[in-house]
Amino acid sequence: MKKLFILLFCLSTLGAMAQMRFLQVSDIDDYELVLKSARQSKSMLLVALHNGGGDFRKMYTDKVFDDPILQQSAKPYTLMAIDIQEPMGDRFSQVFAIEDFPAFYIMNDEEFVLDILEGYQSANDLRVALAKASKQPYRYDSLLVKYNGHSLSDTEWIEFLELYALNFDYQQTVRLAQEFLNSKNEADLLQKPYASILAQYGLNLETPYPQLIISNAQSLKSSVSDFKLDEYLDLAIEYNLDRAIVSKDSSMVQNISNNLVRSPLVDADSIVWARLNIHREFAWQSERFKVYADEFIASQNGVAPSVAADILFDEAYEIVENFNNSSALEAALKMAEASDKKIPSFRAKMLKAYIAYLQKDYTKADSLLQKARPQIKSPEQLRSLEKLQALIKEEQEEK
Repeated sequence: MKKLFILLFCLSTLGAMAQMRFLQVSDIDDYELVLKSARQSKSMLLVALHNGGGDFRKMYTDKVFDDPILQQSAKPYTLMAIDIQEPMGDRFSQVFAIEDFPAFYIMNDEEFVLDILEGYQSANDLRVALAKASKQPYRYDSLLVKYNGHSLSDTEWIEFLELYALNFDYQQTVRLAQEFLNSKNEADLLQKPYASILAQYGLNLETPYPQLIISNAQSLKSSVSDFKLDEYLDLAIEYNLDRAIVSKDSSMVQNISNNLVRSPLVDADSIVWARLNIHREFAWQSERFKVYADEFIASQNGVAPSVAADILFDEAYEIVENFNNSSALEAALKMAEASDKKIPSFRAKMLKAYIAYLQKDYTKADSLLQKARPQIKSPEQLRSLEKLQALIKEEQEEK
């Protein structure tokens, strides 16, 4: 294992005169070695995740890390630099949704995240964040005690949520936020400081909050300056669709489609396709296709028959290519039948016969093949039919 002094790295390629020294961490062994040393010295952690240059390089060029006041604020910390392209950088990117580099993670010695700063930071930005975190490195623990004792003030509740969100997954954070929102009446929720919590976490369609937000979008905008209804709806759709997929609840998908796919900024056709895409995502992820098949077939009403026939066939074919469960095959068969009704074709009949074969209904498969035979127009089509017929015959003989 590498010795700690070997890891000591002042990022000389980024700024030879820099005074703040970072430990270059490449993999989990490096990280655990530095973490062990930090814990022994009861040091907090400042982790700089970077992409080898960009704004991180510019911070060195601008002598941000030369600032003596910042250096003083950094004294309680062990500093680590992790390149996103290294194995440890990949680990961080799997845990955190990183939007900009560098990303600075301020943690206590238990690796509990106290703050995250993304992008170029001034010396003062870093100094303030480091100083604040070092004053209360275990603030979350004290707030947790109050939470369990049901004694958090509103200000403490918001702080508790902010720290929780930095360290736990979004679904869990939404559930915790709902607990706080449930303690407020509707009028309060549309005012500061509660409105920002509502806009960020009032996502669950099984609560009254999405309808409250949609109905009061303009009022909410006055309390949360950066609130955008379209962005909220996108987030709410993603959150509820994830829940529907996990629970395999098709009724929840219908609820999403009816209540969250709306916007004055898009036309009716766009809304139809947005709703259809939600049903498709649910079907493909949950492998429950019945509702999606009905919605997809209905979406082709009014479309030119030749175009609709192609669209229906292509979707049916893709489902058969990717799935072999009863729900998927029944859906694909419906789509193939709808395609054949729009414009009768050899390929649609062949697909129907193949689906019947996969469903082990060999009598039906053979019957569908005979209906396809009169539409053969090429040697390739004949070979395709005869190949499937041979497979069917083989299965029938085995039975």
